[in-house]
Amino acid sequence: MSTEAEEKELREHPGDFTRLPDPFTTAVGHFWGIYHTRDYMRARFALAEAIGRIHNVEATEAQLEHLMNMLRLCRSDTMGLRSLVPALMLRLNKDQERYDFIKWWAMDRDDYDWEDTDLPYLDIKGADPFESVDQHVKDFVVLSHTVSLTLLKIKLLLDLMKIRDSTSTVGPKNTIPQSPLVCENRMIMGGEDQDRLTYIERLKGQIDQLYEKTDSANSYFWPHLLNPGHHLNDKSSAYSMGSMEEMTLALQWTYAAWTETPGAIDFIKAKRAGSI
Repeated sequence: MSTEAEEKELREHPGDFTRLPDPFTTAVGHFWGIYHTRDYMRARFALAEAIGRIHNVEATEAQLEHLMNMLRLCRSDTMGLRSLVPALMLRLNKDQERYDFIKWWAMDRDDYDWEDTDLPYLDIKGADPFESVDQHVKDFVVLSHTVSLTLLKIKLLLDLMKIRDSTSTVGPKNTIPQSPLVCENRMIMGGEDQDRLTYIERLKGQIDQLYEKTDSANSYFWPHLLNPGHHLNDKSSAYSMGSMEEMTLALQWTYAAWTETPGAIDFIKAKRAGSI
């Protein structure tokens, strides 16, 4: 059934399925734990996937809204929706929200009670996107998050390098940064050249860490980012860590964000060629 039909069924006959009054008000936060909400969640995910095949800003915003609402309904993210979110945020230039989202999921959640909806959820706001990546290169990583964070750091680095180069040349300059994280950083935009050089060196080191972690987590990813071939259209759902299937999904979820960030794929190409 469609998303609308599944939602109508749950709202009109909640007692028949969940033994709870309207689960959209009484079960928010742990939907997947209630078996009969799962058809609705699957239908809504199928809708989000269909919207994602429309390539414009409005569709990307709608897809992100669906996924974030589904995470609100199921905090523990049994469906793995968090893997898709960061790349959509980057495509919408929501770089701060993107970094906050990735950082929240990278934190140790071993003792987190997913059933307790009074606990803070996705509550990190305004985290420093230039900070260390040590917590993001631990043993277990969400591949699409590590890839998305690498892309964000590259985006910031390319902005800073463009500003640096503009101060050493004469003539017309195109120094409008891609990322609002650079535009709104007073130390970068109004600071001294040495301040910007410090940020540049810091970002280069962080990108090296993330690049190596991605390569060790899934050695298929970087080669196929440069030559995706049929993998952008392959159908895959189940995967094991480090597998071709895992790479395929991460590539499909993040590839548009890479292509829409000028210079990012060329940066990886140069890195793999050893010229960076």
